[in-house]
Amino acid sequence: MLTIAIGPNAIRRLLLLRGLEAVLKTSSVKLKTSQHKGGRPDKIVEQFVHFITLYDLNGLKDYWNHFDQSVFERLDQNFMPAIKKMENSLLRMYLINACINGKQEKVQEFFEKLGSELQHQLEWKDWFALPFIKNPEENPAYMVYFTRQWQDTMLISLHNLLAVSFQCLPQPKLTTYNEEAGRVTRLQAENDQLKSKLARSNVCDTHEPGSCNILSSDNLPPGLDLIDEFYLIPVDTSPADNHSRSFRSFIRGFGTNNSGISGSLNTSPLSGRRASSSPMNRF
Repeated sequence: MLTIAIGPNAIRRLLLLRGLEAVLKTSSVKLKTSQHKGGRPDKIVEQFVHFITLYDLNGLKDYWNHFDQSVFERLDQNFMPAIKKMENSLLRMYLINACINGKQEKVQEFFEKLGSELQHQLEWKDWFALPFIKNPEENPAYMVYFTRQWQDTMLISLHNLLAVSFQCLPQPKLTTYNEEAGRVTRLQAENDQLKSKLARSNVCDTHEPGSCNILSSDNLPPGLDLIDEFYLIPVDTSPADNHSRSFRSFIRGFGTNNSGISGSLNTSPLSGRRASSSPMNRF
């Protein structure tokens, strides 16, 4: 199937040509999140950090909402507390970064834009006093968030959350096409092998009677040990033969002691045949 790749620059020119500047602005954010950075959590975390370091609050929110709508909402409800906690941690990191770099206007802008959304959440009750505290890094309520340990732990947790989320997502049907095609190919090859095996097994049935050598080694099952078990076949003897053999055995052992009787007996399965076929032993 022929595929045609359309670059992002061509999309921008098309939107500008149609006079859709607002759509272009929105698509610029979505373009950054296309294919979820190839499904690589490390690249996604870098993009979040990029928005924080640039004090791009709108970009940070849009980027998070993108994953919230396309990835997180498709997960099990057990993930929801961790996802909400991670969202709050990202917003707090934005505030901490602004405080560390002396960007008080960014702190004010944060609460102006998100104050109405966060004021009803208990997790943010103490944070509304942040713009009015002179040294927040020394305040017990915010001290831990200024440490490098908390920041590194938060980014690692975000990485792990993204990795687990991508693993739990069901694969799109188009991505499983190659797997299904490979499975069908393997089943077809196996079917052909079974047909060939069945055709070979029916060769003897199609030939004339007697033309197939049943003693051929090709007709023997693998692993069969060919051993001589013909001595197990009993010899058909008449009562007269049995009486004759008993009498000859008595004559043969006559005059010997008791200890030599058992030692002189011949236990070979062919001894009886040789004795019965000898002319000297016939009456």
